[in-house]
Amino acid sequence: MTNNKFLKYKSTRGEAEEIFFSDVIFEGLASDGGLYLPEYWPKIDQSIIDSFSNMSYQEIAFHIFKPFVDGSISDNKIKELIDDSYKVFTDKNITPVNKISNNEYLLELFYGPTYAFKDIAMQFIGRLMGYYLDMDNKKINILGATSGDTGSAAIYGFESIQSSNVFILHPHNLISPTQRKFMTTIDSDNVINIAVKGNFDDCQSIIKEIFSDYDYKKSNNLGAINSINWARIMCQITYYFYSASRIENSENIVYSVPTGNFGDILAGYISKKMGLKFKKLNIATNENNILDIALKSGVHTIKDVVSTSSPSIDIQVSSNFERLIYDSCKDSSYVKEIMTNLKKEGTFTLTDECRSYISKYFTSDSASNNEVNQTISEYYSKYNITLDPHTAVGVVCGKKQSLSQDILVTLSTAHPAKFKETVSGIISDDSFVTEKVRMLENQEERMIIANNDVEEIKNIINGRIR
Repeated sequence: MTNNKFLKYKSTRGEAEEIFFSDVIFEGLASDGGLYLPEYWPKIDQSIIDSFSNMSYQEIAFHIFKPFVDGSISDNKIKELIDDSYKVFTDKNITPVNKISNNEYLLELFYGPTYAFKDIAMQFIGRLMGYYLDMDNKKINILGATSGDTGSAAIYGFESIQSSNVFILHPHNLISPTQRKFMTTIDSDNVINIAVKGNFDDCQSIIKEIFSDYDYKKSNNLGAINSINWARIMCQITYYFYSASRIENSENIVYSVPTGNFGDILAGYISKKMGLKFKKLNIATNENNILDIALKSGVHTIKDVVSTSSPSIDIQVSSNFERLIYDSCKDSSYVKEIMTNLKKEGTFTLTDECRSYISKYFTSDSASNNEVNQTISEYYSKYNITLDPHTAVGVVCGKKQSLSQDILVTLSTAHPAKFKETVSGIISDDSFVTEKVRMLENQEERMIIANNDVEEIKNIINGRIR
């Protein structure tokens, strides 16, 4: 594809060749170690945004995806893939908005097959990659790391794509049993679960190191499904536009987003750059509050990961923060410098200009385990709503950072049944646990336990590539 009128994608570190969407969806990391971003943010006409209130989720998704994928796929095919992707969701609205009070809402993102927001992107990406692969008669080996939800969403998104193998790394014994079983009970020859003796940052570091070996990546046709993959971010933009179209006075919305790897909340930032009007985004962290500290002090320093009741955000290295930093300064040499320093020294300092820019769009806060538990208990008794721990993090932090006149919209990123041990212990009730989750209990699990070692992981991959 050589038509220059279509959007190109560039690396945050400035040294990799610019590419089109049909390539970027398979690339993950750029060859210079950076992450891909579109060369500019497409704008959605205000008249179209105003009409979203009369559109379905799927129709809105088409308007969001089209400028990013234009030239690589026909409009009819995009619509077909969107419709097919979201047929598997159990709520017809895909991401319904649940009103708690006059100024508080939950944006419920857990109606996909694995009960987490990751399904929203992964169901589409699996089908889209399958379409490109079938066109070119190619196969791909999908490689990803999960802090609990990405892995199962990827497996469910790709298990039926016969042109793919799926290798998923998760931190051994550091995700909830239900999160693990959503992955390890899949009986499919093209799915390989690897439990790494380490934390999520270790898993993610292995993935990045493997993808930075450009020759190995190309010779083994590796593809990324973590949020280093631009398509993951693109898919998540839709539910910001959708939710705003369902709420009156949406310009007063503060979105509170429980986030570890910064992908979910980055999608909200991009929606604002594309023309969506709302007040601010709140970065909601748990006791692994590196992003909260970075925004408030300017110093981003890696510490030991603390295990909490919200394991999917027990993260110290937030990959997508690099995308925001680049967009705040448009200086790829600066991004390369601080990311090199982060890898070598475990720290970097944001410039005053960068911090000032970020503060125009973001606030941040953190929640303790005790605050999370209290919030789960309060919402159960007061509203008869069962929150998962990550959603509770979002609620706690959102209430700390929003004003009385704001409309607080917390992204409810997972169904509480994925954390049934924690939640049922707090509210002394397990009626929220679905039959699907109960059926996982006695199913056989399949996984390989491995050391935190890149070469060992490569050997596993080499032995299972078909």
